[in-house]
Amino acid sequence: MRCKLCLSVFALFLLFVVLPVFYVFGDTVLNWTSLYNNLASFDLSNLELLLKSILIASMVGFISTILGVIIGFLIYKTNLRGRNFFKVVLLLPLFIAPYIWAVAWKDLFYLMFNNTNFIYSVSGMILVLTTVFTPLSFLIIGSALANIDSAMEESGLVITKFGRVVVKIILPLIKTAIFTSFVLVFIFSISEFSVPAFLGVQVFTTEIFKQFSAFYNHSLAVFQSMLLVVICMVLLVTERKYISGSPFLSIGSKGTTSKTYQLQSKNKYGYLFIGFWFVASILLPLIILVSQAFRNGIGILEKAFVLLLPTFFTSFILALSGAALIVVIGFAVAYFTFRNPGTEMKKIFDWTLLIVFAIPSIIFAISLIKFYNRPAFNFIYAGFAIIVIGYAGKFSFISYKVIENSLKQIPKSFLEVASLEGIKPLSQLWNIIFPFVLPAMLASFVIGFVFSLEELGMTIMLYPPGSEIMPIKVFTIMANAPQSLTSSMILIVFSITLFTILIFYLIVNMFLKKYYLPE
Repeated sequence: MRCKLCLSVFALFLLFVVLPVFYVFGDTVLNWTSLYNNLASFDLSNLELLLKSILIASMVGFISTILGVIIGFLIYKTNLRGRNFFKVVLLLPLFIAPYIWAVAWKDLFYLMFNNTNFIYSVSGMILVLTTVFTPLSFLIIGSALANIDSAMEESGLVITKFGRVVVKIILPLIKTAIFTSFVLVFIFSISEFSVPAFLGVQVFTTEIFKQFSAFYNHSLAVFQSMLLVVICMVLLVTERKYISGSPFLSIGSKGTTSKTYQLQSKNKYGYLFIGFWFVASILLPLIILVSQAFRNGIGILEKAFVLLLPTFFTSFILALSGAALIVVIGFAVAYFTFRNPGTEMKKIFDWTLLIVFAIPSIIFAISLIKFYNRPAFNFIYAGFAIIVIGYAGKFSFISYKVIENSLKQIPKSFLEVASLEGIKPLSQLWNIIFPFVLPAMLASFVIGFVFSLEELGMTIMLYPPGSEIMPIKVFTIMANAPQSLTSSMILIVFSITLFTILIFYLIVNMFLKKYYLPE
């Protein structure tokens, strides 16, 4: 793929994804009458709701980051047995829709305490979101810990104790990763719609949804959206270079000289902590979910499957289309930035994808609706194309980061020798670059597919009337369905997601073993 083609792909991304956001927000700001009315209607209750959302997101970000440091250190820096198993299995909540975990936790409290008041509260929402986003924290922080040069740690251990090495050397070296973890978890938490909507907790995203969908006050909804976007943008601007350059989505890595600590007598405490987190945050909620689904026999499960069956084909086709487009955009942008490092265009690419990624899903959906809801774009608005555009806009940053980090691992000498031998860039792309980034491209496809398949906040705003899409069908039915039916539907969605990930993993693994030559 030549750089001109990469620029063409990015130009289409700007046209179909970025332009609607700027158009809608710009129209709101420049309409002085509407802006004045919106400012006048923003009362104390709205401010309290915004502050409440900020507080919840801050708590989730803080707790998740603390847990991420501890779990990341145990998994990435110690000789803990089974750490490779925990490294994979503890990521599970990251690839499962948040509302699924909300239902699992509700079932857990119902079965164990016969009372769900706690889970239907701000504290319950913090618990659920902490469970969901802690894997992101330990992935970011663990990657930073794995890249610390062992020479620095060993030098410190010569003159002082382990505790001071952690405080004086390790923590300062990973402070950017810690901040990145907090910022990203904060943005994800303040943007989350499905969990507070299911738990009945009023936050700013549910207020925006209500103004747009229930009261049809589109102008106020867009204005409120801008406030949330500004908060996210301030955090991104503060430390953009760290977040943009974060290796938290690397697929594969170069050899490192990271030091591994021997736990010895403290081994049991490490196992106790990791084991407790695994059981409490993943195993126990899932066991309770299964028991609730089968509580009244297999008949309820069959009923849930019949209800969801019509949604499977449409949901899979949309997710596949979205994932394919996500990989194309991610590779185009990553390849251009790889070939043109340090240029202004690279900064523009970084900024653009990062900003769209940080915009809350429900707000991004509102922008697409307001822009495409006109006769000229009816072919997009009235069908599924607008949903695929939404998937591509929301998740292309992830694909870009995965592929970019893979491209960074290509030895420069390979390309320099190829250039000296007169090998054309297109041949270098096909024979050198593709073999290196193929695992990353396949991984980004799987990630894009799973995230698109489970996306709710954006899809519930964009799906055409009369269509049936799996997460929307589940979310709308479970609001008034019996508990056993809700648990059964969630268990089916959870099983489908896990089964899909497993099938993709086996296919990718077979393909790479047959065609991919490792480094």
